[in-house]
Amino acid sequence: MALQTITSDRRDLHVSIYVPDYMAYINVDANAEQTIGETNFGQWLDLDRILVQLWESRSIRIRVIRTSLRSEKHGMRDCIGHLLPEMMRRGMIDLV
Repeated sequence: MALQTITSDRRDLHVSIYVPDYMAYINVDANAEQTIGETNFGQWLDLDRILVQLWESRSIRIRVIRTSLRSEKHGMRDCIGHLLPEMMRRGMIDLV
């Protein structure tokens, strides 16, 4: 409901997603759904779909922020690629 209040003339909207450090070390290659649970995985895919729609309609900027600099950026990129596949495919995410 709150997302509908964002008007199409807003071009400065930024969305930041904070990802816990441990996510970089989760083995999502085997089976992401099994690794984090079916419900959690489904919610990540729902978020992916919603943010893609917002990006297409409102030109939002999306940043995924690691909560610790100790996590490997490469590992986090792989993990986020499985959880937010369409956003990663389109190059919509700035991984910070």
